Amino acid sequence: MKNFSLKIFSNKSNILKFLFYIFPVAMLTSSGYITTYASILTIYTLYYFFYHKIKINLSILDYLITLFFLLSITSTLLNINATGSFMLFKSVLDLRFAILFFAIRNLIDQKIVNINIFCIISLICTIFVSSDIFLQVINGKNILGYPEIDGRYGSVFGKEAIAGSYIQKFSLLSILSVFLFSIEDKSKFYLTILVINFLSLGILMSLDRMPYTIYVFSITILVILVKQCRLRFILSLILITVIFIFFFNNYAKVNYKYLSLTKEIEYSKIQRFLSSKPEKAENISENKIKINNDLSSDYLKIYNTAYKIFLNNIFIGSGVKSYHSECLKLLIKDEKNILCSTHPHNIYLEILVNEGIIGILIFVSFILILLKRNYFDELLKKTTVEKKLQTIFFLTILISELVPFRSYGSIYQTVNGTIFWFILALASSKISIKKF
Repeated sequence: MKNFSLKIFSNKSNILKFLFYIFPVAMLTSSGYITTYASILTIYTLYYFFYHKIKINLSILDYLITLFFLLSITSTLLNINATGSFMLFKSVLDLRFAILFFAIRNLIDQKIVNINIFCIISLICTIFVSSDIFLQVINGKNILGYPEIDGRYGSVFGKEAIAGSYIQKFSLLSILSVFLFSIEDKSKFYLTILVINFLSLGILMSLDRMPYTIYVFSITILVILVKQCRLRFILSLILITVIFIFFFNNYAKVNYKYLSLTKEIEYSKIQRFLSSKPEKAENISENKIKINNDLSSDYLKIYNTAYKIFLNNIFIGSGVKSYHSECLKLLIKDEKNILCSTHPHNIYLEILVNEGIIGILIFVSFILILLKRNYFDELLKKTTVEKKLQTIFFLTILISELVPFRSYGSIYQTVNGTIFWFILALASSKISIKKF
């Protein structure tokens, strides 16, 4: 009977581990499958904890995340006339991200899963997507027969041009996996450089500019923070630069994509908009509209729109997914500087629009507490090289995801939200990594 019980325990444990480890694979699928997968992972984790009477430890981070989503529900409820009852239901369902967050964090804290395996699977998946992009560029179609879409290569994601973003999000975990292999230092040195540049080329060829920028930014952070392995990251950064210059000068699509970026970064106009005070539409003359409403960048128009929506509901925001409906109200007043989309394409602006100043204060408090407890305090301790390297890698992951200047998918939406809150849970965990 005892052996039978142990066998059952082992089976349940293996199922849970399998569900956790396949996360990078599940993120290669469509929205419906991801919703189903995330629900099964969360429910089975809670069931496993309940069945084996494992105590779920709730920290201040869990309470802040829960408070964050409760505020989202409250804001949506108070603006229900504008958002509608469906969005209120959607805001309640978003609590699944909070449950996913502390479920994953406890899985790792309790050492039920091995983060090493997760890193290896991340490496396999990012190499696969990068290789598939190369096939798409060379052959015109990827392994599933998907062609280029709207000037970008989407790999297995088809019409959703998020292949570069996918590689970037799992790239540092993939690079970290190389350090886990028990191979000679010289081989590890060259393998690290190879993986870094292979993934860099995959993101570059996807023609997704922001993921590529964030990836290079991440490697730069590693150059600064990782003393023991600095040379390999410096050489990688040099090679990344050389490869980029080569393709920029010899590949028309890369040239066009990044040359057009200079037209979208309108520094003087950004400064003017930030320093100017908002005026009521009836007080703005026709000539002034023509002078001020000259932003050519779609992103700047979206950010300007988000700022104006935020001013209408400063403290608790307009509710979840309110950007589009509130944007339509502004079109009549300021058509040229307004661009309606599903969300503001920036984490902080999205929180300001949905949950106002209170929401952003909760979120920033969460980040500051997390940085102090899991990173700053850890880096100040005298610890092993492996432990410090692990801390720096996950700190870099956190910075890369939360850097204010990056464009970002909605953190309240199924695909982006699931990846975002999962990665945040990883970064909030007490991860223990050892060499294979």
